[in-house]
Amino acid sequence: MPSLDRRTFLAGAAASLGLAGRAVAAPAQNLEILLAPNGSSVVLADLVESGGLAAAAPGATERLWRTTDDLRAGIVSGRVKLFTTPSHVPANLVARGMPLKLLCLVGMGHLSVITADPSIRSFGDLAGKPILGFFRHDMPDLTFRAIAKMEGMDPEKDLNLSYVQTPMEAAQMLAAGKADTAILSEPPATAAILMAGKEGRVLRRAFDLNEVWGRHKGRARIPMAGVALHQSLIDDSPEVLAALRAGLVPAKERVLADPPAAAKLAERTMQMRAPIFEKAFPFLKIDVVSAQEAKAELIAFYSALLELEPDAVGGRLPPDDYYLDL
Repeated sequence: MPSLDRRTFLAGAAASLGLAGRAVAAPAQNLEILLAPNGSSVVLADLVESGGLAAAAPGATERLWRTTDDLRAGIVSGRVKLFTTPSHVPANLVARGMPLKLLCLVGMGHLSVITADPSIRSFGDLAGKPILGFFRHDMPDLTFRAIAKMEGMDPEKDLNLSYVQTPMEAAQMLAAGKADTAILSEPPATAAILMAGKEGRVLRRAFDLNEVWGRHKGRARIPMAGVALHQSLIDDSPEVLAALRAGLVPAKERVLADPPAAAKLAERTMQMRAPIFEKAFPFLKIDVVSAQEAKAELIAFYSALLELEPDAVGGRLPPDDYYLDL
């Protein structure tokens, strides 16, 4: 047998290691995917339901998380490796040492001020008036209070905020007349307006928080909801990342092209009533934008949260490799 020189040996060893590495990579079996309780999660749900992850993640299941504590617990335990999320949650956990990546944004702002008070037309009109919020110290509350500061208001002194746990609790209280004004996400905002109408109570969208954000940041969209992954999923099953990159934009296009079908999917996978989801559809601000493409917007958003409540993003901006491309 001819002898091997050093270069030939090293080349062969590298090739063997490459083959071994590919042999280790395998489909992600029985992957549990957590979906955020907002309408933009329908994009990832569509990708799963259409079979876009079937080869890369056979047996994948979807579950709706109810609170961000539920989401965080799943991530920290290692059970959850693919999820839709408020964009600040993975940034916060990365600052605390979790190896997470943000792949893309799927929701560009879905918060409105819903009110029965005819005098509320602009953000300044909220001064001193009772306002109901939800998920205190999390995305809706953080976004609202950051915008208040942009508007020259002190959220602690100029606003009379109280909180419930979930957006549907806030919607029900607003519809029942137990509150006059609330910050609501979609589809709960639409649900509140419809429920109130059945009781003879008139609610309206006073304004969209995107509009106010746009006056200060130059673009009327807020990078609020995204798709994130654990680094171990990327390392162990790179086919999942490839399938997400190939499938999320087509999933978005299917969702936007057929709102009634998207509404039925949301009902099936996220327990959202289809008629309400369909009426809320124009207000969901669904899009798919890679984290890398939206990096400047994300940094502006994270910086606003750092100024308001540094712990919300773990006290610092994420590193450059946190922002993935599609």
